[in-house]
Amino acid sequence: MELDISEQDPEDMDITDIVLEYEDIASAISVLEKRKEELRKRVLGTLNEKNIDVLRVGNVEVKRRKVDWKIWRINKLKPYLMQKDLWNMVESVDRSTLSKLIDRGVLTEEELKGMYDTEPRYSLHVGTV
Repeated sequence: MELDISEQDPEDMDITDIVLEYEDIASAISVLEKRKEELRKRVLGTLNEKNIDVLRVGNVEVKRRKVDWKIWRINKLKPYLMQKDLWNMVESVDRSTLSKLIDRGVLTEEELKGMYDTEPRYSLHVGTV
């Protein structure tokens, strides 16, 4: 893949050139993200097959981290949050907002038990060693 990125300051560029370069970059990012996801699936598959969490190739290290992903049950959660006068802060099941409420101690994991299921998800972290 070849991408021509201008070194010019956008302030000094014609709007036509800016739009065309922007589209080139957006397209390249889309292609790279798709390829990254394909490779990610392959790496996670290999780590899973070998039942390992760290893989080193030369000086590159890939680590797999497991995260329990909460799948909120809105039919149980909404009435509970409405009762606690917190639904207006959430208004939909927003993992980020709910996590912040838990982190701040406004809600606890214990009181929310039964209002979500968990599903294991894995993230990959790559670096050089």
